[in-house]
Amino acid sequence: MQNSSSTINYLLRRLAAFLYDCLLLIAIYFVITAAVIPLNDGEAIQHWSYLLFLGLLSFFFFDWFWRHGGQTLGMRAWRIRVEGLDQEKVTFNQSMQRFAVGAIAFGLTLLYMLTNTSGMALHDKLSKTKIVKYYN
Repeated sequence: MQNSSSTINYLLRRLAAFLYDCLLLIAIYFVITAAVIPLNDGEAIQHWSYLLFLGLLSFFFFDWFWRHGGQTLGMRAWRIRVEGLDQEKVTFNQSMQRFAVGAIAFGLTLLYMLTNTSGMALHDKLSKTKIVKYYN
């Protein structure tokens, strides 16, 4: 059980790591879009399939990091990692559930974190994963 101050600190650490990862993803989006725009006669890409592609790219970005070491680059910078509830590696299904719930209800999952005694976000609970701090 965490007190209110440590829960807020924990939430801010998670948000900072996520922001860092979003900046990395945006850079990847820019590179891919710059490579694809010439194939679209220099016009903006507005097709639904491109948005789907970017969404899948986002999932595979997080999935690869979560299942290979439990950390994205942002999580590494903020010294947190994701793992299963019994300290096992994250599985593909857990990664999918975690990403889907987080993407669909991002703000609500973090508000849930502030309202329960475990300090877990909703996407942690539903995917049977947890974020842990580590020290080197």
